[in-house]
Amino acid sequence: MIKNFYIILLLLVSISCVEELDLAVSGQDELPNILIVEATITDELKFHQIRLSKVDSLLDLGVDNNFNPFAPELTEEDIAAFDLVPHEENAQVSISISDGSQISFVEGNPGTYISSQVFQVQEGLEYELRIKTTDNRDFISKPMGIEGNASIENIYAEKVTLTDGGEGVEIFVDSNEMNGNAENLRFSFEETYKIIAPNWTGEEFKLTNYDPCAVPVTYDLEIVPSPVETRVCYGSRSSQNVILNDKDVSSNGGLNRFSIQVLGQNNFKISHRYSIEVSQLVTGAESFGFYEKLKNFSQNGSVFSQIQPGFLEGNISSADGKQGTVIGFFDIASVTKKRLFFNYKDFFPDEELPDYPINCGLHSSPESHVSFCFTGEFVNNCPFSIIERVDLDNIAYVAINDENIGTCPGPYIYVAKPCGDCTLLGSNVEPDFWTE
Repeated sequence: MIKNFYIILLLLVSISCVEELDLAVSGQDELPNILIVEATITDELKFHQIRLSKVDSLLDLGVDNNFNPFAPELTEEDIAAFDLVPHEENAQVSISISDGSQISFVEGNPGTYISSQVFQVQEGLEYELRIKTTDNRDFISKPMGIEGNASIENIYAEKVTLTDGGEGVEIFVDSNEMNGNAENLRFSFEETYKIIAPNWTGEEFKLTNYDPCAVPVTYDLEIVPSPVETRVCYGSRSSQNVILNDKDVSSNGGLNRFSIQVLGQNNFKISHRYSIEVSQLVTGAESFGFYEKLKNFSQNGSVFSQIQPGFLEGNISSADGKQGTVIGFFDIASVTKKRLFFNYKDFFPDEELPDYPINCGLHSSPESHVSFCFTGEFVNNCPFSIIERVDLDNIAYVAINDENIGTCPGPYIYVAKPCGDCTLLGSNVEPDFWTE
């Protein structure tokens, strides 16, 4: 949601028809100090989190990137994961409850506030978010409460034909209404997937006593057993988009065959074993409307020409009554979760696995190099030496170079590091929920 907020705000800078939030600026000192609030509290018994960030200067999202053939190319998901958001730190955050109690929140990571105790929202009570920033601005939400309950009856995956004619896997959920107003459903998910390094050997380079400026260069290079698990890892990605049921409910108040995620046959995430945990939140009409508009902002380019003042109005306001100083929604929701596992071979038993996301071609080069402090004339048309690459930690050992691989063959064959060490793409700790 934070990512979508920033997309919206950057686009609004150039839209003159928006009067409520005037972002027509000539310099970064003139940009309003806008608080962004991400707060969804549910009936799960846990430590809840509230995230606060701000827009107080124009963001330079340019990336100065030097090409490195032994580093993975960044995908859109990777770029989105970079922390480019200015956090709102040292704020006072609390939730007041209609029974007279109060829950305080303590800042953990910058801009992330964690409840001081485990709790869960309860039906029949109302909750009100209060925020006080370090520059003495006060914000308060409307009182909110649970409006209904619904359970996920089933989650399942089917092989499908994609719009481009290829094949893939689509994930669906069916849900049942339990009680109350359960028409407004919002979904999120977290994917977890197994990664197996294709060129793993269980051994690695170890470089010690390296002095690149010595004449000649001094170093000790060994091939040693890998001290940690580097063959099998687990990647994780959370949903990035707003997923709403569009009020497409069946006559019994449930939801049938609602599509949550579509994965192409060549998607690396389903190469071995894949899991998805879907969260279904029952929210109120006001919350549903807010996220529907947010979804339209971020996914429908034509909507920007139709923006009117107050289009993205949430349920949080500034105590001083100033408009356009806070964007966000304090949501109270009931939630249910369900997890699904499947293997690539379940749907494509006779097909090749999807390509690894890194080019894993075999390479070799001379073991050492001329001293960095050598002052004579020297022409070198060979790639970086092995010890230079090991010092940069961007290659993984494969084997002795008995086949003279490479334009300037050296004693060892190597690959880009993620091809032999999966920890660059995920965690080598198996999740507690994982099953084979």
